[in-house]
Parts: sequence; C-alpha cells; structure tokens
Amino acid sequence: MPTLVPVYGHRYLPAGAGGHGHPVLSVYQTDIIYYGVDLLDYLHREFGTAPAGSSADDPQATAPFWRD
Repeated sequence: MPTLVPVYGHRYLPAGAGGHGHPVLSVYQTDIIYYGVDLLDYLHREFGTAPAGSSADDPQATAPFWRD
C-alpha cells in the first residue's frame, strides 16, 4: 500500500514517483473517493471555480499496487 500524504482534512495524495498526476483522494474509514484528477484540479474544485476549459477526466491510478 503506498503512503498517503495529507493535503487538507481527510484529503490525501498517494506518494510515488513523479511530481504530478496523482489523484487527490478522500479517505475516511473504509470510504475512499477521488476529489480531483490531480492537486490543481482538486484545489479548483474545493476552494474555487474550475478554470475555463478544465477537463473532467477520470483519475488515473498512479500507485503500481492499484494498477494490478
């Protein structure tokens, strides 16, 4: 299981290789959902409006354990 890096409240980024492209996850007990396809997308969704032309792509698994 990859290490989760706290972002805000119970929002986390999975730690891993590369500095971008990791989805922001909400982890509360056994409930895990994504809140943004990456950190910038999450910040726009959580604290303001998404910029024009932003995509609503599904997040990609960035931890090898989750891709298996």
